[in-house]
Amino acid sequence: MSAYPDLSAAFEQFARVEAPDLDSPTYAALAAGVAGDGELLALAAGRQRGQPAPNMLFGAVQYLLLQGVEHALAAHYPILSDPEPPPGEAFPLFRAFCLEHRERVAELITTRRTQTQVVRRCTCLLPAFGLVHREARAPLALIDVGASAGLNSNFDRYAYRYLRDGSEVLRWGREAARVELEADLRGPGTPSAPPREIPVASRDGIDLNPIDLGDADELLWLRALIWPEHVERHAQLVDAAAELKDSPIRLHRGDASRDLPHLVERVPAEVALVVYSTIAMYQVPREGRRRITEALEVRSRERPVWRVALEGVHPPCLTLTRYRDGAGETELLARASPHGWWIEWRNP
Repeated sequence: MSAYPDLSAAFEQFARVEAPDLDSPTYAALAAGVAGDGELLALAAGRQRGQPAPNMLFGAVQYLLLQGVEHALAAHYPILSDPEPPPGEAFPLFRAFCLEHRERVAELITTRRTQTQVVRRCTCLLPAFGLVHREARAPLALIDVGASAGLNSNFDRYAYRYLRDGSEVLRWGREAARVELEADLRGPGTPSAPPREIPVASRDGIDLNPIDLGDADELLWLRALIWPEHVERHAQLVDAAAELKDSPIRLHRGDASRDLPHLVERVPAEVALVVYSTIAMYQVPREGRRRITEALEVRSRERPVWRVALEGVHPPCLTLTRYRDGAGETELLARASPHGWWIEWRNP
């Protein structure tokens, strides 16, 4: 019997559900191997409280490979080698790598956090922000809860294509945009075309550990958290980081459950206050989530507040909550891929 039954179950779940759902056969195979390996489970057990063990272990290993540590394991990572994996199983090489570099892997697991920045999630945010702008008839003041590096606050600087059965049904954004994002539309629903211009008055983000992408090492860690087959995501992250230099946002270090009221109070009355999050609330304890909601309810006694959320699992839900007079009413807009690959928009 494993000395880490909960961790073993987490890796089994990752192998059976999470990795296949997000098209990563490499991580599915590695997770299945780790689930039955006591030494690797012990290594993963060193992650900080609340951090997902599979993501931390795999991120630490890929970080070292991206940093230039030479090992035969790299041949199984498409971002580092050929798209087609070599013959033979990756897990024995993965295990050898972890044990050969145990101290460096352990240090990363114990000191870093998962702060993925999936720019493609903006395919979900765009139609929601378009709805808010139409309702408010005012520029948006964006506050990103769990902002990581804040790249999604630059949603309006990207170009978008929405496809159904391979055919384009909706396009938005500048033709010369550095970053172009695509999403497949599932089901009969289609989001309304966003206004041609969605003016943004301010862009703020709050995170316990905001990431400065001007620091090459922090950019490397974000890349390490991208799954190895997702070569396009690596390119989007690098391009969006370059865009951030031309359109920086204000990143605040803090706990949203405690500090969000100070941010919302600063937003001028003539703009639309929009608080949003994308796959971030799972890292916030229940009491913290309650305080965030309470802060928005309290603020809505003085002004309307909109909250956009892409949260939950299997699959996540895209919701729009309108807070007025101290209470909120939530509308389900869509179900979507956690990485923004597809959207199933709710029929009107």
